Amino acid sequence: MSVLRTILLCLALLSPATAQSGEKVWVAGWRETASLNIPRAGAAIVKAGNIIYAIGGIDGRDFLRTVEYSRIREDGTLTPWRLTAPLNEQRGFYDAIAYKGYLYAVGGANGPGGKNLLRSVERARIQDDGSLGPWRMEQTALVYPRRCVKLALVDDTLYALGGFGGALLDSVERADIQADGALGPWSQEERTLTMPRYVNTVKTLGNAVYVIGGHRQSEGSGRIEVEFAHAGPGRRLSPWRAATAMTHGRYALAAAAHQDRLYALGGLQGPLYTDVVETSRADRASGALSAWRATTPLSSPRANFGAIVHGDFIYIIGGTNRDGYFRSVEFATFDDEGDLGFWATPELAAAHDQQRAAQQKASLPKLPHRGRITDLIHTSLYSYIEVEFGGMRRWIAAPRADFKTGEWIHYSRGVTMTNFHSRTLRRDFPTIIFVEQARKASDHD
Repeated sequence: MSVLRTILLCLALLSPATAQSGEKVWVAGWRETASLNIPRAGAAIVKAGNIIYAIGGIDGRDFLRTVEYSRIREDGTLTPWRLTAPLNEQRGFYDAIAYKGYLYAVGGANGPGGKNLLRSVERARIQDDGSLGPWRMEQTALVYPRRCVKLALVDDTLYALGGFGGALLDSVERADIQADGALGPWSQEERTLTMPRYVNTVKTLGNAVYVIGGHRQSEGSGRIEVEFAHAGPGRRLSPWRAATAMTHGRYALAAAAHQDRLYALGGLQGPLYTDVVETSRADRASGALSAWRATTPLSSPRANFGAIVHGDFIYIIGGTNRDGYFRSVEFATFDDEGDLGFWATPELAAAHDQQRAAQQKASLPKLPHRGRITDLIHTSLYSYIEVEFGGMRRWIAAPRADFKTGEWIHYSRGVTMTNFHSRTLRRDFPTIIFVEQARKASDHD
């Protein structure tokens, strides 16, 4: 196999390249580097110096205690991942941070379906070679158990935001990191988020903490809303207030920050995985955000993955979609406009265009089903469609489109939901299939 073909097979979907003066052109896309040892979704992905840690999560069957790490090379590639000291508890759908030679793992869940909600916190010392010393349980635990908690670190104060503790939470807790690395007691902030946040993401830029997206329980859809607060005197957070909303609502997404830009990556739109990446520019003084705009999408739709920025490199680690759980790690860099991709020779860029076209054709959702629309209800996100074929009727939900009763459609396979209640429609469906794609067809197609 040629070197060029080997490189192509390691690269993600790419959009057409644009020329730069000189011998290199810009390719909007992602490259692969060393894969994880274990597939992981809902893991905590954290960076300390030039080392990335993948901690816990779920492998598609079990919650994990295992931890692995990799060092970032100067060219952006990663060294092979190595296992290190495991957590004391299986832990997934949580968050972790690195601070002054320690890693802190906070909250999350384990057990069947993640029903066992965790308040506990573990801490491990980072050794000189990047490996970890034994994880030790902190004496102080969160006020509330929090599945899908997100963390923010401002100076030496750690904030735990939102999550699920028996109900969706809008509360914020804080704990100060003491000189010896131990956490002080957790206390609840008086100021709550503007709304409950669950399966959202959080990113700190300067002294502003941004809370992005999340799950809209009433509709089972993703939120577009973004809010932020400043850490002021005494490291108390200012009142939370709305920032410019995203274009695409999603949950189980990732976030990244580079210079003065925020990035919202992937996630779920209802039951459908998305590859959408949006970016917005932050005003460092006020915290206000510019309008979000689309940039290079992910190589494949995914959710519950990690995103890390190191220098001018951004990494996408693990996650899951309808095809399974990922070990893959991909990376890109930033151009002057804040878009994602990498520089390549014109010959390699042209080859990428051909590879992208072939991959896109191969990855198009198959539309094996067809039927005639007998009933139809539109919402802001979905078209709820009753289809009839061969005397059998079923309900499907597809991304909203200009369908009409009496038309014939083709539609893809999807996710079947039983005893589904739509709060938007105030209606129960004994069975409904959420599909990724539906398109019009003639009655003889």
